[in-house]
Amino acid sequence: MPLTPMSDSLLYLRDLTVDFRLPGGMMRAVDRVSFNVAPGEILGIVGESGSGKSQILFSLMGLLAGNGRVSGQALFQGQDLLSLSSTALDRMRGVSLSMIFQDPMTSLNPYMRIGAQLAEGLVVHKGMGRAEAARAAIAMLDRVRIPDAARRARQYPHQFSGGMRQRVMIAMALLVRPALLLADEPTTALDVTIQAQVLDLIAELAREAGTAVILVTHDLGVVARLCDRMIVLYGGRVMEQGPCETVFAAPAHPYASALLAATPRLTDALTPRLGTIPGTPRSGGTMLPGCPFAPRCTVKIAACETEQPPLHPLAPGHDAACHLIGAAP
Repeated sequence: MPLTPMSDSLLYLRDLTVDFRLPGGMMRAVDRVSFNVAPGEILGIVGESGSGKSQILFSLMGLLAGNGRVSGQALFQGQDLLSLSSTALDRMRGVSLSMIFQDPMTSLNPYMRIGAQLAEGLVVHKGMGRAEAARAAIAMLDRVRIPDAARRARQYPHQFSGGMRQRVMIAMALLVRPALLLADEPTTALDVTIQAQVLDLIAELAREAGTAVILVTHDLGVVARLCDRMIVLYGGRVMEQGPCETVFAAPAHPYASALLAATPRLTDALTPRLGTIPGTPRSGGTMLPGCPFAPRCTVKIAACETEQPPLHPLAPGHDAACHLIGAAP
């Protein structure tokens, strides 16, 4: 079933495809991914390393590596992000479109004080005076639990731990109250207590400011806590997508089911072993004629090796790409 733009969509992504030119030929990292995101909605994208999750975010931000090529459509506030010039995209980044990167040290200017880096976006993009912007920056540092925020704002990135630098990046992204926030593993470097507080802050921004959030993560617990809907990605393709509550309760795709079975739960204290997924994760390359998960799937049929399964609608907003859906027993 083809995806069509919804009247309340903030972002409409259609057939997003990302290829990289390598010495051995072209490698496809993302293969015709489509989804909608509404204002105030939090969408989680999950999957093993190399599944193409981060490349979706980088393509939306115009930050693919030089050997990358993107095609498809990404309509955001009436404009196609994939066809904008770098100048036009620069005007949008940091104003209506923000991103939290996985590696904070490479995203912060080592020669600028932390407070100045945060305040700069408010001065340039929001027209604030420097004193007002500095106060707003300190207040946001305090909200992401940076202790003694006023003093810390005068320090440089190298004076912060990895976890604190990550909180600075989160503060920077949230400070401008963007329409769309892209978050690439935003809480990986944080301890559990701080992680919960930061997730609550992101949820508060979505609720109060109507910010849409696309969250890339390995942590299914974070998805369960924060997200409204989720996409399960494997080998650059969507395996399943739907409301989190539905997918967690009754995953339809064998990969989604195996991924959830491999996640520890407090209720599984008496279970001797976690579930495992046989084989090696697929991370792009020459596209297989069938389902990318077929080499690792324990319930595959002959068609899985030769025919790419379409996304089958299971319920409104819930789809899965599997030949077993609707197949005769």
